[in-house]
Amino acid sequence: MCDFTEDQTAEFKEAFQLFDRIGDGKILCNQYGDVMRALGQNPTNTEVLKVLGNPKSNEMNVKVLEFEHLLPILQTVAKNKDQGTYEDYVEGLQVFDKEGNGTVMGVEFWLVLVTLGEKITEEEVEVLVAGNEGSNGCINYEAFVRHIL
Repeated sequence: MCDFTEDQTAEFKEAFQLFDRIGDGKILCNQYGDVMRALGQNPTNTEVLKVLGNPKSNEMNVKVLEFEHLLPILQTVAKNKDQGTYEDYVEGLQVFDKEGNGTVMGVEFWLVLVTLGEKITEEEVEVLVAGNEGSNGCINYEAFVRHIL
């Protein structure tokens, strides 16, 4: 049983329906992470796959799930207390601050985001970094973390 209020459930259903392109009350497995993120959760792709039962990659674009499956998955993700804090992200980015001035080179930052940790596309990095790179080609990582959180 899920511990969500009627208002929360209605909000979740509304977000779910935005991803239901056909209007049949179903979405593809590969959309579940996006729905959860639209609802303020921040699951990794690994967490999404785990709560979906680790479907094969070819199933992600074919297998559909109904709204009723979303609530227990949201419950599971919401209970995950291992979310990074502002301080965690800043500390992680300080490793790349070679001069100790609170900035990282934009190119290096881009490379880190594309190659390390959670998979992210070049286009997603461009959206994230847009407007955060200074005239010197560096990114103030504390301002960046505030921007994304």
